[in-house]
Amino acid sequence: MGERTARRYSDRISREQKHRISRLAFLLAGLLIFVSAVSLVFVGYVATRASEGEADRNAGMLFENTLRDRSLLIAREQLPLARWDEAVEKIVIDFDHDFVRQELKSLWTDFGHDRNLIVNAQNVVLAETFQDYTHIVLRPLSDTPEYSPLVQQARDVFKLKRTRVPRGFSYSSLQELDMKDIAASGFVVLEDKPALVSVIPIIPDQERVALPRDEATLLISAHFIDQDFVNGLNSQIRFEDMRFQFEPSADNDEISYPLESLQGEIIGYFIWGKLPVAAPIWHTVIPVILALSIALAIMAFAIAWRIGRLTASLQASEHQNRFLALHDTLSGLANRLHFNRTLAEAVNTLSYRPFALMHCDLDRFKAVNDTHGHAAGDAVIREVAARLKTVVGDAGLACRVGGDEFVIILNDLTDRIALQKLAGRLLDAVPLPIDIGDGELAEVGISIGIAIAPDNGLTPEEVQAAADGALYKAKNAGRGRMAFADPAGENDAAAQRAEMEKYNKAQSSRPASAAPAV
Repeated sequence: MGERTARRYSDRISREQKHRISRLAFLLAGLLIFVSAVSLVFVGYVATRASEGEADRNAGMLFENTLRDRSLLIAREQLPLARWDEAVEKIVIDFDHDFVRQELKSLWTDFGHDRNLIVNAQNVVLAETFQDYTHIVLRPLSDTPEYSPLVQQARDVFKLKRTRVPRGFSYSSLQELDMKDIAASGFVVLEDKPALVSVIPIIPDQERVALPRDEATLLISAHFIDQDFVNGLNSQIRFEDMRFQFEPSADNDEISYPLESLQGEIIGYFIWGKLPVAAPIWHTVIPVILALSIALAIMAFAIAWRIGRLTASLQASEHQNRFLALHDTLSGLANRLHFNRTLAEAVNTLSYRPFALMHCDLDRFKAVNDTHGHAAGDAVIREVAARLKTVVGDAGLACRVGGDEFVIILNDLTDRIALQKLAGRLLDAVPLPIDIGDGELAEVGISIGIAIAPDNGLTPEEVQAAADGALYKAKNAGRGRMAFADPAGENDAAAQRAEMEKYNKAQSSRPASAAPAV
């Protein structure tokens, strides 16, 4: 009896020890699951906050680039009138009312500038437009003091860049200057509405005439920041529910980007919805926690697999944010930030690897927007971008840097004949009819300016200025054409012009189906 009792007692102790170990194992397993689950919740929280912060920073950087591009675009739209010998003759030297009315009206009809003013050297307003209505006046600029800071800034820049010539004054070569060294731009409040204003001096281009005095006559253009302006910006970046308002958003799921005046005062806010980065992360973490609660045996595998999924999700989110920061969301081409970086790299390797830069601008694009709407304009931009990529292929990087403005960097193609052939293919491809939906077709043209480094410059600014100058030369020749920049420091400009005229004459003689109408 004693031995049987002892064996039963020993069996009871053994069972209690097993139960205790089982309970301890379950407790440890439960604790491990709990710690792992809490750790994953914490990782998900940190990853969500980090991803949201990175997405917000990238969105802000993308918006700043887009807003800066819009400011430069207004100055470029002013430049054909502001840098023109005939404008100097008929505005600065001998004020021609009919000429002024026609040219100021074109700034509204072609580019939608809401306000345009001509201000002489004595800060007297000679003419001003209200959309398509031009009023010839003689009133002091002090009646609208909102313009004064930008006017003074433009005059200061002009004084730094002006040059003395035999008959008066002229201006430094634009090949040496960026647009910020020519025009002054900023945000002001006009008529109780925020507006983007650009001020640029009226200067010669061919220098057949000279400015009669050392103070500039200025061209002022303003765009009100209304919903159309916001939609134009958002057509490039595609933010959710983007708008402009005078107070910041109270919604934590929206970003409020402050807009400051020249005096540093906040005059309103651009509002858009944050990128939805949190939901995909939590959709990944929650199933992991549920899986860990089911069984300890599959916990390690589930954690490793889900953490891998979480990492992949974060990497995909970061890759998407980087892609958005470096690419134009409408066309899929590289954006201005990507272009600037690539151009800087090309200049750094210029000593052993020359390159070419094509500056392209669409002709008759505004007519598509005005006639068919912005959706049709977006379809045209996407199709033109696809045609540029097809024609350029692996030979270079095609970028969209503005509304209808494209640039192409060609690292391995600098031969003039080869560049002419490539430009010819672009001139053939872009004007082909474009399907904009509902059975309708649109046609646009393209003008191309080509600069070759190092012949046309040794810095990014010089090469861009050379390509810009060549583009304006192509447009002045009748649009739907190409032109090479004159080599810096050489005297063979006349020979190159003859070469371009011969090539463009050949382009003009092609059938209408192959070349765009001017």
